[in-house]
Amino acid sequence: MLTTSVLERARESAETLMTDECTVVRPGEAATDPATGVATPAGTKVYEGRCKVQTSGGLASENVEGSAAQAMGAVSLVWSLYIHFPFGANLRNGDLVTVMKSSNPELVGRRYRMISPQSEKSWATACRWNVREDA
Repeated sequence: MLTTSVLERARESAETLMTDECTVVRPGEAATDPATGVATPAGTKVYEGRCKVQTSGGLASENVEGSAAQAMGAVSLVWSLYIHFPFGANLRNGDLVTVMKSSNPELVGRRYRMISPQSEKSWATACRWNVREDA
């Protein structure tokens, strides 16, 4: 039987793989400047710390771009994106993740919207979220 101490060690091990750093903001209502009418997005920082960005490791689906593209063999690849956080991170659908630091420089500054957690595990070692890039 799996004991709590084994689970705690597994969570610590999972966290050692989270070498990226990110900030998560929960969007709020925009504030509008009454003098200019310009709306400024509002939000509350709900997490700052370790994370891990990854793909599913395989092709999720293929979207063919129209019949002319199909005839030419053009395929637009779609990958499933995930972000892992330490177990217990209190995050919600719609939160926005910005990668602040990563060993992969192409990830720094990227922003993702959290779609749904992958939380159906009795012995979860991390908070894993499906995300999509937020332009």
